[in-house]
Amino acid sequence: MKIYRKLSALYMKKNKSRTLMMFIMVIATVAFMISIDMIKVSQTYNRMEAFKLAYGDYHSEYVDISKEKLEKVANDNRVEYRDTVQNLGFLINKDNGTIGELKSFDGENDNSKNYFDRKAQVLKGEEPKNNNEIVLDEECIKNFGIVGSPIGQTVSLELRKEYTLPSGEKKLYLENKKFKVVGIVKRTYKDIKNMSSSTNVGAEQKRGIAYTYGDFNGQSIIPKEALTYDIILRFKGNELVASNKMEQLVNDYSLGRMTINPNSNYLSELLSIKDLKSVKEINPNNIVLIITVILLVFNMMNIIWSEYLREISMLRLIGARKRDIRFMVVYQSVLLAAFGTIIGIVLGLGITKLGLVSFKDEVLDAVGISPSIHIDQDVIMKTIKVAVSAIVLATIVPVIKIGKIGCMEAISNATKHKKREKQSKIGKLIQDKFGIFRYMGIRNLWIKKTRTFVSILTITLCGYLIIYTFSGMQNEVNDKIRRIYYKNDITVCGGIANDEEIFKIDDNKIDKIKNMQGVKSVKSTYEDTSTFVTDKKNIEKAFIGYYGLEGDGKIETENYLRFYDNEDLKKYVEPYMLDGKTSKELETKTDGYINVAVYNSFYDMMKTHTQKKIFKDLKQGDIINLNVKYHNGDKIEKRSVKVRVAAIIKADWQAYGDIIRPYKFEVITSEDNMKELLGFKAYNNLAVDYKDMENIEANSKVEEYVTQNIPGSITLKTGFVNTQNQEMKNIFRESVINITLVLMIAAISIFCTVKSNLMERRKEMFTMRALGMSAKDMNSMNMWESMTYAFLSVISGIALATYELFKFVEWNNNAYTNFGIEHFMDFTFPYPQVAIFAIVTLVTCIIAVKLANRDFKNREISDGMRDID
Repeated sequence: MKIYRKLSALYMKKNKSRTLMMFIMVIATVAFMISIDMIKVSQTYNRMEAFKLAYGDYHSEYVDISKEKLEKVANDNRVEYRDTVQNLGFLINKDNGTIGELKSFDGENDNSKNYFDRKAQVLKGEEPKNNNEIVLDEECIKNFGIVGSPIGQTVSLELRKEYTLPSGEKKLYLENKKFKVVGIVKRTYKDIKNMSSSTNVGAEQKRGIAYTYGDFNGQSIIPKEALTYDIILRFKGNELVASNKMEQLVNDYSLGRMTINPNSNYLSELLSIKDLKSVKEINPNNIVLIITVILLVFNMMNIIWSEYLREISMLRLIGARKRDIRFMVVYQSVLLAAFGTIIGIVLGLGITKLGLVSFKDEVLDAVGISPSIHIDQDVIMKTIKVAVSAIVLATIVPVIKIGKIGCMEAISNATKHKKREKQSKIGKLIQDKFGIFRYMGIRNLWIKKTRTFVSILTITLCGYLIIYTFSGMQNEVNDKIRRIYYKNDITVCGGIANDEEIFKIDDNKIDKIKNMQGVKSVKSTYEDTSTFVTDKKNIEKAFIGYYGLEGDGKIETENYLRFYDNEDLKKYVEPYMLDGKTSKELETKTDGYINVAVYNSFYDMMKTHTQKKIFKDLKQGDIINLNVKYHNGDKIEKRSVKVRVAAIIKADWQAYGDIIRPYKFEVITSEDNMKELLGFKAYNNLAVDYKDMENIEANSKVEEYVTQNIPGSITLKTGFVNTQNQEMKNIFRESVINITLVLMIAAISIFCTVKSNLMERRKEMFTMRALGMSAKDMNSMNMWESMTYAFLSVISGIALATYELFKFVEWNNNAYTNFGIEHFMDFTFPYPQVAIFAIVTLVTCIIAVKLANRDFKNREISDGMRDID
């Protein structure tokens, strides 16, 4: 085998330009693929470390569970460490409607100091020695509106604990309490805003937690039967599957999904790493690049070994076996795979380091850590598998083909062709219209059909990338998604830090926002919950199963009860009313019943992912029984009222309307009816729209006022927009590099194909030169060959991209039908992208032919006619 290794290496050296091109493109592709993945993995690992420092290394917390379930979770063999506290209910500040969770300072047989360490927190001050002393975390201090140093202050709060007796009866414990603040719980590191979230300001999703002594040593603060527990834990083994273990624990011990409170930022980064490390997670654009590399290697090997048919046949004549000949091709592939992959990986790691330094990450800056490269074995193995597989696929056909070469080619014309048939009518028409030399340029493509097909396919894939990737349709989808999920620039509502019965937005603050510069409109509503009561037979089975409604006969389940002012009813609700109904009806009564509009659908997110009805046969004029929470002075009473269905809301309310999530039965009416139904009139929901999204200065002042003066859950559309824009920038950056590499491969493929065709036909061409063909005619012939490549590639590229864009539009239209949208988007032909692709293709083909043709310009006719191999 040694002689065949030397021969194989000699052939590579003899074709050093083509060999070098193959190596360069394999190295560049491997470097690009590994750097893209490695940058993402390293960034994600760095962010994971930042979140671990900021929020602790625990994986999940399970809240409000019984002691029996606590012991099962604590003793589970999947748990590495755990720490517990007693769950004592909620503390409510009645002045501003904010709430905080109340826990015991110590847990069950564990050290409270470890509890804070594991949440990346530290205690400043003293431990509570009884249930009249309290320790507050920073969120509680902020939510309760405590001014100045909290330590030493006395706070008056309502203690509230809901619990269920063994009999199933629900109970509520209430007590007004005064606590002396003796300590503060602070974060060890700065709090990090979740940069991937649009809800990045305000009190939303930030739990305020307070700690008192608890139920120990004969002391108690709530009834014994009301006592439940919280546990934080970290799982053993592979962190990347921590989310799976978290879900398994819930199912194994029937904890209920509402008990889970995960270390979400930390787990989110772990899930991202898991996806990035998976071989299945290969960017579609990278798949196109891999295919073009396969085509390039295949084409190069096909060209190289086609030029040595006679020499290979001579080897067969002197005793070389088929496997020896095939070994030479395989040996070249092994060298290409080994050196191309190794050099590509080393280069990719260098690019990764530069990328990490160049792309700043606010999360790392907030914690104060420098980005570091994480050399991930799985990513390296994924890249090696992809690179080696691509080269193996590219080698299969040349190996099979070269093994079929026999001895006779050594004593016959190695450049034999099939017998030429009579010129076709199309060929004759082209010759008559464009001349013999241009006809020959077009005809030359069919002499080596495989090479031609590979070159055209490579450019076609490049065109697909250019047209599909840069089509404006993805921006259209982004805009529509933004409209579905973020209809307003700012929304304010009650969050987990607010008591739903107390939280209100002051009218003066609403008026202030309306009059601020940059504000286009302000929608203020009151959104509450009530329950509807009906016979179970009136409700669709899908709704009963989704919400787990039990019992026979009558059922009672929660719905949304919403109040709009009359102008907003006309603006936001009336367009979605069926049968031409108007909002005027909601301002009046009919036969003594308050008129309401209802949304009678919900979205099944668990099974079918489609819209389904709630009431089977609800129609206009029907009477619905509601149980509302009526405020009678300081007391909240449950009252039964009957309302009349004046209008039914259309299905597309879910997508484009002012819907609330999670999806429930919605009852909407005028705020004029609010006092009669609830006993008061107020607002707890605010939606603000800017005049101009680009007026950052004015918009920032509005955001600043809202976040500083309204202690609710605040959502900004700008966060989601910034996330979308950043994602599009990342896609654009990767796509440009991808397209550049594919374009280079296409140019190399055309260059080598044209040059190889010229070399194989050099005797023919210089014979024609001897018979009177000018250098200009020869250039014209070759240029027409190039233009035919370009024309066919542009047509096929446009066809492929258009087909994929049609599928893209069809997929979105079908997907959003489930959201009640009959037609989500239209197909728009991408004229600018097609023009760019056509120009790039023409330029690439012209350059490739010019370079391939330059060796023939100054050759003597006599030299070209010599048969020198």
